[in-house]
Parts: sequence; structure tokens; C-alpha cells
Amino acid sequence: MLMKLRLPYVDLAAPLRALRDSLRFVREVRRTWQGRRALATMDARMLADIGFSRTDAETEINRKPWDIVPR
Repeated sequence: MLMKLRLPYVDLAAPLRALRDSLRFVREVRRTWQGRRALATMDARMLADIGFSRTDAETEINRKPWDIVPR
């Protein structure tokens, strides 16, 4: 006689959403970090073209990598 095996229901939606959100955050941190690295290489003329002063650029460059909220 065959026995029916009943597995418990596991809802994977919440963990998958958490993983997706975490990956989005990591991508955004990486994109922000790359932008800050680019700012660090710009001279005064280039910064002026995008509306930044050297002080603005230094402030942005020195922010924590995970501090991605625009100021």
C-alpha cells in the first residue's frame, strides 16, 4: 500500500521579496559608490559643469557607502 506524504505548506513569497529588496539595495549602494568615485576624479571645471563645488563634492565623497539618500 502506498502512503501519501504530506509536506507542510511553505510560503516563499516573503523571503524572496526580502532577497529581492536586499539585492536592489546592494545594486544602489554600488551605483552610488561608483558615482562618488567619479566625483573624486573630477577637476573644478568638470564639477562646475554639473553644478557642484569642490566642497559639495568632498562632502558627497566622504559619505558612508550605504548612505544613499539624496541630500
